[in-house]
Amino acid sequence: MPRLAQLADVLFPVEERPVFAGAKGSAGEPLLRVPDKKAIVNTKRRRVLGVVRRDYRLVSNREALDWAYQCCRKAFPETKDTEWEVKAADAPATAGHCFIDLAHNSTALDFSVVPAQGRPDVFGPFIRVTNRYNGLRALAFHIGFYRKVCKNGLILPGTIIQFKFTHLRRDLKETIEFDISHELLAKLKCSFGSYLDAVRACPVPSDQFGPFVRAVLSIRTPDKPKPNSRVAADWELLTAHLEGLCDRYARDLGENAYAVLNVITEFASHPPANRHVHRDRNSLQRCRPAHGQTERPNLMHLRDHGGAFSYGSRGQSPSQGGRDNPDRERRSVWRHRHDAK
Repeated sequence: MPRLAQLADVLFPVEERPVFAGAKGSAGEPLLRVPDKKAIVNTKRRRVLGVVRRDYRLVSNREALDWAYQCCRKAFPETKDTEWEVKAADAPATAGHCFIDLAHNSTALDFSVVPAQGRPDVFGPFIRVTNRYNGLRALAFHIGFYRKVCKNGLILPGTIIQFKFTHLRRDLKETIEFDISHELLAKLKCSFGSYLDAVRACPVPSDQFGPFVRAVLSIRTPDKPKPNSRVAADWELLTAHLEGLCDRYARDLGENAYAVLNVITEFASHPPANRHVHRDRNSLQRCRPAHGQTERPNLMHLRDHGGAFSYGSRGQSPSQGGRDNPDRERRSVWRHRHDAK
């Protein structure tokens, strides 16, 4: 089914409604109210989005977006509200959950006229807010930095701080206070470039780009598809698309892990509609090699630290190590406090 990709599509009004049930053999009898449940309803389309517990704290996508702007101000006080803009919105057709990306527009530069290997590294902060109406997962805010290259969108997304709030009234009050260590945030920002240096230094032959990309994105070769079938046709289209990305980045950036990273992130940010792509945009951007994946090349090691990617060669991550390990420090800044007005 097509996904919702416009901000207006996810900012619909929602309300809580009581849940009723009919008892078997009770024709003509009044419905029975379910006391410990309530329904979350999209009132614009009159569609039930989820049935949740009575103590569920409803947060509309609009309210979550307002809190995301508040998070921007707290994490990056040197910026202004007008400097932040919604870069992407993504939700399934059912609209039961959504992801909204805010990015600081000071990095909205276009280097399309500069040769690929000569383009500067331009970083800026982003915040992704995740909201769900089914009560299964928490309201979440992920803060990180992104690199903009031409018009490819987000390159090298990395979450360095995250806040999570369960949808329970005891945990999620009327206001949220985002408690952020700016000293640590500044240190992590300064060390961010070391990830790119390690990736550039890792050689990867161009004929290994495709296998590695498919392994990381969990794209599996179909098992003997019938000739001239839709399965075979879709696989041919997807293979051609991946080969085009691999060839372009190998040519522009060289045969290294940095080029592979660009293939992965561009594909994840703009996944094609194809039966062999089984994950949504958010899942692809937070991808990791699947357990037991036999197609994974032994050329580099990819680690996913809670959504922040680090890279190294031959199984050694540049973020591994002792006291200066950014990932170890990152855990100390993953904290939140929420208070009532």
